[in-house]
Amino acid sequence: MKKSFLILILLLGGLWSTAQPLELGLMGGASFYSGDLSPKEFGLYFGELNPAFGIFMRKNFNNTFSMRVGASLAKVEGDDANIGFENRGINFRTQIFEVALTGEVNLFRLGSPKGTQVVPYLYAGVGIYHFNPETLFDDNWIELHPLGTEGQGLPGYDDPYSLTQLCIPAGGGLKFIFKEVWTLGLEFGGRKLFTDYLDDVSAKEVNYIDILTGNGTLAAQLSNPSIKNPEEDEIIYTRGGKFDDWYFMGGVTLSFKFGDGSGGRGGRQLGCPGF
Repeated sequence: MKKSFLILILLLGGLWSTAQPLELGLMGGASFYSGDLSPKEFGLYFGELNPAFGIFMRKNFNNTFSMRVGASLAKVEGDDANIGFENRGINFRTQIFEVALTGEVNLFRLGSPKGTQVVPYLYAGVGIYHFNPETLFDDNWIELHPLGTEGQGLPGYDDPYSLTQLCIPAGGGLKFIFKEVWTLGLEFGGRKLFTDYLDDVSAKEVNYIDILTGNGTLAAQLSNPSIKNPEEDEIIYTRGGKFDDWYFMGGVTLSFKFGDGSGGRGGRQLGCPGF
């Protein structure tokens, strides 16, 4: 799967290679998750912050609008212990690999092109990301997707969710442009997802006995670790809540212009945070 992402990056890079000037940059920062295992819709525990890294390339079309393509690697996690459900014991982590194509709108500029400029901006676009949630159980990390902890694949339950999906990245930032060549930026954005299974937890109602008999003992244990000795024919519960899954990334970026600047009248030569 990662090979296909890299191929996409190379193809988009080839399409842009004839349109100069371009910007090439790096991002370093942090990522976190919001969803069923976070304390509220935009809950944040600093202990759940994880490193995030990215590389990007962008094309400036005029003083207002630019397009960029970027790839990023991040990690997110969540734990019942942080939201008051210590006795239940559900937790997860996942690596995220994302490729995104976004458009950027510069709101205004302060400063001189011959010196330093300050430019606030907004961005939005479309991305493809790959994830694979795991849980810590008996001191071992176990992949959750193959197990079907919410009955995925059983009659009357959802099909297994896809580990590669679309997302909508959106956010904003602030750039400090030095002589139209180097750009130091600060950026933060979220990803609107079309799945509630980033954490392998949803708001769907499940029956413990169905999972036990259909998907096995381990799937049932990880579905609800608080259930030790089931003695009833039906043990029905909902693992998640009303909050949709999101992941967020923010960080510091550094980019530089390369090319001869002949990409069209009015094209500015500056870099942009992106991932």
